[in-house]
Amino acid sequence: MKIVAPRGHFCQLLSSGRSISAADLQDHRLWDAALREGVDQLLWFAMGREGAVEQGQLAAYRENLRRQTARFLRWRHACGQALAALNAAQVPVICMRGLAVSEPLYGKRAAARPQSDIDLLLEEQHMQDAKQALWDIGFRPHETYRNIYFRGDIVLDLHHEPLGIERIQAWQYLTPLRATDFFSHAENGKLADEQALLVSPRVNLPYLCFHALKHSFERLIWLYDIALLANHVDMAGQWDDVLAGIREYQLERPCYYALAYVRKHLAASVPEDLLHDIRPDMGLIERRLFARHMNYEVIPYLAERLFARMQPDFSHRMAFWRETIYPREEIRRQMAQSGCVKCNFIRKRLKQLFRAGWYFLREVLGLLSPRRMQ
Repeated sequence: MKIVAPRGHFCQLLSSGRSISAADLQDHRLWDAALREGVDQLLWFAMGREGAVEQGQLAAYRENLRRQTARFLRWRHACGQALAALNAAQVPVICMRGLAVSEPLYGKRAAARPQSDIDLLLEEQHMQDAKQALWDIGFRPHETYRNIYFRGDIVLDLHHEPLGIERIQAWQYLTPLRATDFFSHAENGKLADEQALLVSPRVNLPYLCFHALKHSFERLIWLYDIALLANHVDMAGQWDDVLAGIREYQLERPCYYALAYVRKHLAASVPEDLLHDIRPDMGLIERRLFARHMNYEVIPYLAERLFARMQPDFSHRMAFWRETIYPREEIRRQMAQSGCVKCNFIRKRLKQLFRAGWYFLREVLGLLSPRRMQ
């Protein structure tokens, strides 16, 4: 789906440090798109450096930035409380994405990195102790999602595996990456002023690429995370270690899509030789998908299509599609939200399948059009 403000425009602003034009400031549709992409606060930070911006406009944006910063600090405090409680209960925990990305990589701009929840990775045997520790500091379980705890608007999402295999079991065949790899490649550090395990780029960079693809690269902020981490890896001379991780976890395809993108569009320091080493075999259709991806397009159902290609064989691909279209009962119940589970799920899925069918028909017609093939 096309958006009013092309993603390419945001990439140019983020990678070049180019000043924001007066026309951009007046385009509310651009800021709506930036909000969807998760980069609105980064652009606000950039505007704060521009003396040419009208004071009235700048004051409004600064006020919004102050509100967002206050929210970030509140969530950071809650994350620190959770880490302190889990440390006291002797529960090893890893904070995934969110604060674990913003504090080490964004520096003074950490508040510009949005997050909708706090993802905590635990070893399964510690899950009950973790839930008790969080209960003791006021967090309560969600009625539908058994591993989601909340306190007011603060949401903690507890995971005992990092990929989402508990939702779609067929994902376990995409990669051998598991929670044990995170804990094996983690070192003691600090997040939110509390002791925390920080994951090595050998694991974290392939994982972030996988996560971004899992959501079809829908938000530019996930790619920007990867660009910042890639720059950190380059400065630390860790590309050999990261390449070993990409190969060990068989995540060449997600990493190629993400790293090629951030190298070209976000000025990330990704070696060309590394991209050559991890480039996957692509047929005609996938080559066109990749070209569209590199042309700033957000491609619907890209994750499902590439994950199907990453399955080990035909039977696993069919099992993946069956589970994706008709997941197990707990997931159907979550998708239905309330009321008649069967009715609401089937109604929602039929709408999605109709949209997908219409999209794929347009794509096939586009492939047959010589003008669109160029």
